[in-house]
Parts: sequence; C-alpha cells; structure tokens
Amino acid sequence: MAKKTVPPKQVTKKHVAKQEKEARQMRLILTGAIVVAVIVVVLLGYVLIDRFVVAPNKVIASVGEQTIRVREFEPMVKYTRLNMINLANNYYYYYQMFGSYGELFLTSAQDLVISLNDPISIGEQVLNTMIEDILIEEEAAKRGITITDEELAQAMQEAFNFYPVGTPTPTVTPTPVNTPTMSLTEFALIQPTDTPTPLPTATSTPEGWEPTNTVTPTLEVTPTSAPETLDATPTEEPTVTSVPTITPTPTTYTTQIYGTNLKDYYYNLKSYGIPTDVVEKSTRASLLREKVMEAITADLEPKQLQVHARHILVATESEANTVLELLKNGEDWNNLAANYSTDTATKDNGGDLGWFGKGQMVAEFEEAAFALEPGQVSDPVKTEYGYHIIQSLAKGENYLNATDFENYKTTTFNNWLQDLRDSRTDIIIEPDWTEYVPTTPAVPSSLQNAVFNPTPQ
Repeated sequence: MAKKTVPPKQVTKKHVAKQEKEARQMRLILTGAIVVAVIVVVLLGYVLIDRFVVAPNKVIASVGEQTIRVREFEPMVKYTRLNMINLANNYYYYYQMFGSYGELFLTSAQDLVISLNDPISIGEQVLNTMIEDILIEEEAAKRGITITDEELAQAMQEAFNFYPVGTPTPTVTPTPVNTPTMSLTEFALIQPTDTPTPLPTATSTPEGWEPTNTVTPTLEVTPTSAPETLDATPTEEPTVTSVPTITPTPTTYTTQIYGTNLKDYYYNLKSYGIPTDVVEKSTRASLLREKVMEAITADLEPKQLQVHARHILVATESEANTVLELLKNGEDWNNLAANYSTDTATKDNGGDLGWFGKGQMVAEFEEAAFALEPGQVSDPVKTEYGYHIIQSLAKGENYLNATDFENYKTTTFNNWLQDLRDSRTDIIIEPDWTEYVPTTPAVPSSLQNAVFNPTPQ
C-alpha cells in the first residue's frame, strides 16, 4: 500500500506576524535584562568605590596642611572603643574582687558603658585628640623632639609588662611637704565656735529641690579621650610594700612569649577590623605627648600660688543674698555654714576647703577665690553646683608633693595646648564628620547586664 503524501503546511501572513511580534518581545526582554544588569553593576561598583576608595580618603578635619582622613579616624575610634570595653571589664572584675568595698570600680564600669552607648561623643573625643596630636607633632618638630624606634619598642614591651632586663626598681623622689603655717588672720577667721544653733530658713525651699551631695570644687580631668597607652592586658592589682625598693631580677617572661602575646593581640584587633599599625601610632603619639609636656613644663618648680578658702553653698541666688546679709549683720560663719550649706562634705567644718591651686576648682569658683584678699568675702558666685559665698582665709606659694606636682604640670600643659589650639585659625572640622563614626565594637550584652544588674557581693 502506497504511503500517503502530506502536503506542506502553508505559512500564513497572520502566523508570520505573530512570530515577528514574539521575536520583538524577546529582544525587548533581553535588552531590558541587560540594562537592569548594567545598572545593578554600575550601582554596586559605585557603592564599592565609595566605600573602599572615596570614603576612606575623605578629609574630615585639617590642621593647616595636615589632614585627618576617614581611613585614619575610623580605626582609631574602634581602637578606643575596644580599650574602653576592656577597661570596663577590668573594673567589673575589681568590683567582684573587693565586694562592697569596690563600689567605685562598679561606678567607673557603668560610666564607661554609658559613654560607649554614645558613639558621637567618643568620636568627638577621638577627633579632638587627633587634632591635638598634630599640634604636638608640630611643636615637637620645632623643638627637635623625636621618638626613636628603641623608645617605641620599649613602650610596647612595657605595655605588655615585658621587661627584658628585669623588673625596674622603684625610686623615691624627695619632695617638700606642703605644711603652710597658719597666719594670724587665718587663725582668727577659722577659730572654732560653740555648737551651731538652728537658724530660720532664708527663703522657701523650691518644691522638689534636693540638696546637692557633692563637694563643689572638683579636680579637672586631663582631656585625653583617645587611648594613649596600650591596654593589652588587664591592669595589675596594686600591691603595698613596706620598702619602696625592689632588687632587679631576670625576667622569666621571655622575648618569645612576648612575641606570641603581641601576635595574639594583633590577631584579636584584626577580628574587630582594626589594623595593627593603630597600636604603634597610638603609642608613638602618647610618647611624643609626654616628651613635649616635659619640655613645656621644664621650668616649673614644685610650688604653686594657692588659696586657703571656705564657702557656703546654697541652691538659689536669693538664699545666697540672705546668707550674705546675715554675715554682714554679724552672724557666725560656721553657724551659717552648718545650717544653710548644701555641701555635706564641708558644712560641718565651716565649709573649709583647705589649700588649692589653679586648675583644681571649676573656673567660676577659682576666679572668684583667687581674686579675694585674705579675710574678704565674695558676692554670690554662680557655678554648675549652685551659688557660693566664698571667703579667702590665706593666699601664698606652697610646695607641692609629687602627686600634686604632676597634676600641676598636666594642668599647665593642657592649658598651653588649649591656648595653642585657640590661637590657630587653620583648624577645620567638616560638618559631616559624624557620618563616619563607627559604632563597633559594640558593648557585649553580658557586660552591659553585669554592670547595671550586678550580682550582690
């Protein structure tokens, strides 16, 4: 039987038109996909270029010709945050060790955690320190002050408690003891009186007001927000020895162990995205700051113009004026201090603050106290603590002990540095610097919970 022949299928115009339409649609889809892919690649490339090329090179501050770029700023902030976290951990450890006697350590740990939760504040402190470091570098160059590689290496070793030639021997530096004699005026002004008797309230107490429980004069803390020393290991617990001399002994902490510890520390930094050169930069800046401070304060003597003063602190200007009027009418100072002063630390001692130098009190209080002559009483002086009535008991130069002398030198150097910065008109901070403040490393939740919900000791 013969095979049936199938006639060829005829392609109609309608079919051709349909095929052409489908082809055009496919071309449009393909073209659209290519365009979208190109846009995605371009955007991704832009983001990558901005993140890894443009942003790191952005200048956020400058001092003259010197610039501070994001690539320098971000690692320093991260390094500072990591050191603060480590320090908070150490403080909490000391709190657990000392129990109820370690409340100060717990408070310090809480303060650090609170600061860590304010990244802009930390960023501002770091940026200011980096600006100061540039000013210090310029001053060091003028004075021919440098940091050698040997000095840097030694500082790095000491940061890890590594002493290749043995434990250094503590030395005692003799310092004149501050024992000012009481003048006749001073003696007459602060003679003890009978037990204070209650006096009527000067003015009505504002509703909701509570007396301040802090002493008005406060020591100013040296403004060093960025880490100036390497916090590689927890600070050793202070020990007390009866004899301040230790015979140097060969260390069992070998160079090899030090190298291993340093390597481990660097590895830990990298896990937080912190380049290892930040450690050397920070240590070098700290050493240079110390050397320049020594040069700036080289001519200082261990003595200082000081004032012996007492005060009565109240909450309002009206109360201060009432107390001042009572003094003018012959009321006893000690009696008024005991009944009206909100400074609980000194009110029962006539508000006596002892001797103090410049840089130890808040600015308004200091200015008023040093402007008085012995025996004079000030008008009401307003500070962040309230209103003070101040009386100068004596004024003169007194010798400083070793600790006070170091504080005096630090205050002098900080004042010099601030004056230098204020005199410069070429320090520029870009307004968008806050966009580049890192928030990592973050505070571990375990640490945050521990310091704010401490286990009773």
